[in-house]
Amino acid sequence: MRSKSSFFAAAAAALFTLSPVLSEATTTITPIKAMIAESEVSGEVTVVNTETRMLTIRKADGVFEVLHAPPEVKRLGEVKIGDKLTVTKTTAALIELEQGRDAGAMGAIAETDVQRGTGSAPSGTITDDVTLFGQIVGVDAEAGTVTVKGSNSTETFQVEDKSLLTELNVKKGDGVIVRMRSEITGEISR
Repeated sequence: MRSKSSFFAAAAAALFTLSPVLSEATTTITPIKAMIAESEVSGEVTVVNTETRMLTIRKADGVFEVLHAPPEVKRLGEVKIGDKLTVTKTTAALIELEQGRDAGAMGAIAETDVQRGTGSAPSGTITDDVTLFGQIVGVDAEAGTVTVKGSNSTETFQVEDKSLLTELNVKKGDGVIVRMRSEITGEISR
């Protein structure tokens, strides 16, 4: 998984690409972009190293892939050579522009939930929910750029539709909120 600061940078780069939906409150939160990505890797387990928490699998195309089992995986010692392993990762993100008197706080909130499977073979889902808060510290409507300060870095991004900078009255002090959910599901079959 990407680090929070690199995800913030990638998410902020995608800012201002969809039409806004406005809400009424002290702060106005405008959904700007929603993204979802899913990947899957599966194959036969060929190596299990419980000390380093690494697994090697041979995929259907014969290519070997090394996977790291995070500490939340409690039944790693039960995985055996020859087991079939399928790991699915789904990542969803919502990027929002926050305007108003209380906009522009910086920081991050993260929560992890682990649901263990109930079958006899090791399985389960790890869900990470992360909310990142940043602040717009510069807007160049003519050039179509916005500079965003996060809790760890400040970066300038090119806006896909620079007319939204004017339409939404984007200005210094506005906030950027990135809400991300990542689910990794692993399942052993024998």
